[in-house]
Amino acid sequence: MASKRHNCLNELTMQSRIMTEDENKLGKKSEWFRINLTGTVKNFSRTLNQLTYITTLVIKNNNLERLPSELGNLVNLVNLDASCNKLQSLPPTIGDLTELRALILNDNKIVDLPLEIGRLLNLRHFNLNDNPLSSQVSQLYGDGSDANTRNIVRYYLDYYYACSKSHSKMSLNKPPFQSMFTIFP
Repeated sequence: MASKRHNCLNELTMQSRIMTEDENKLGKKSEWFRINLTGTVKNFSRTLNQLTYITTLVIKNNNLERLPSELGNLVNLVNLDASCNKLQSLPPTIGDLTELRALILNDNKIVDLPLEIGRLLNLRHFNLNDNPLSSQVSQLYGDGSDANTRNIVRYYLDYYYACSKSHSKMSLNKPPFQSMFTIFP
């Protein structure tokens, strides 16, 4: 019985602690693959941004107003749920999360998307419901179906590479709404 209780205590301790600064400085790797931080988080610690091996990050129901650019370091991230926060935008480094398959951002304050969304070629589920989306993004997003997720990625991919090739700084945050490809229902 004591052994079982000890295991439960160890599990609780591990769940409440990610890594100390000393462990991080020594390059220690944690065994965490899924992190769920909900409640009243207002910003990230630097340690969280260095957990490059995690595959799922749930940071919903917090008071986050922005995601740090270091989020792009989480290159193995497959699922990101940042719903029910106060996010107004996404960092361009979101495009570095090329393994991302699900991006849940409902119930925030997002109006526009960065062009780098076009680099998320594995994205299959994208939830932007209950955001004050610009008319351009809203039209692309439509009903939020998975087909529309692919349309958003294709649209931003086309525009991202068009801007990259021309080395233009033209309105990088607000691409013109014109069809650069055929949108299939």
